[in-house]
Amino acid sequence: MLPLVRDLSSHGKLLLRGADRARFLHGMVTNDVNGLRPGRGCHAAMLTIKGKLLGDLRVYCDPEALLVEIDPEATAKIRAALEQHVIADDVTIEDLTALLREWGVYGEGARASVEALVGPLPELAPLAHVTLGDLRVVAAHDLGLDGYRLFGGAAAARPEGRTLSEEEAEVLRVEAGEPRYGRDMGEEHLPIESRLDAAISSTKGCYLGQEVIVRATQQGRINRRLVGLKLDGATAAAPGAKLSHPSRPEAGTITSSVVSPRFGPIALGYVHRTVWAPGTSLVVHDAGGERTATVVEPPFRS
Repeated sequence: MLPLVRDLSSHGKLLLRGADRARFLHGMVTNDVNGLRPGRGCHAAMLTIKGKLLGDLRVYCDPEALLVEIDPEATAKIRAALEQHVIADDVTIEDLTALLREWGVYGEGARASVEALVGPLPELAPLAHVTLGDLRVVAAHDLGLDGYRLFGGAAAARPEGRTLSEEEAEVLRVEAGEPRYGRDMGEEHLPIESRLDAAISSTKGCYLGQEVIVRATQQGRINRRLVGLKLDGATAAAPGAKLSHPSRPEAGTITSSVVSPRFGPIALGYVHRTVWAPGTSLVVHDAGGERTATVVEPPFRS
């Protein structure tokens, strides 16, 4: 069976070099960069001093450099913030976005498709990576599917597989409950509100915005959280549509919505803590009128 192939070349790619690169980036992001060894990677977020999201990113450790991959919507902000904080550090930041092609290869047949380009692959833990020939191969779990991300030069061959359209990718993303920067999360959100808990180390030292996150985590209390929503009717809801509940007229807001071939109309949205329990019925208010939304814990399941 052919895998699904998605062009990710628009993702930002920053290469950090210099003796202070790990220490510098460790102090800027939420996860443990100092603990990475060559061939390993981690998911992390970069925050404002108030703990709000500038964006999320993936860090891949090489023997002499760190490659930072960023979603397109957050690349410019994260690059500017990193450059602003390099003062006396031995760190250089090179933008490779325009120089590196990137492909996502997912689902059944993904391994065979990649091995047709690079030869036998070793077993790779999540976000672990290996360079074979002129391609960096990263073990990935995106859109609810296991697979790989491939990085190579402008002449890098496209892996074999069926092209995954952006519309199909959006359906898979919402089904998997994966927030997207600029759509489901932004500078008005804390990472723990946006379900980025796995991108936050609870044991590392200080980082930008840490005090806010530690305080919210220790108190065990945030006022809203991203949840899944199963919608009545046959159409998607409009992003920005308001949610209400008899006990809370302003219960939340929808951020993404699609019509899933498996689940019908579904959405992601932020819901107040008093009404975010799975099974809670909310009312959606958008241009098409009112309808019911039921809270579910993402990812969506049959």
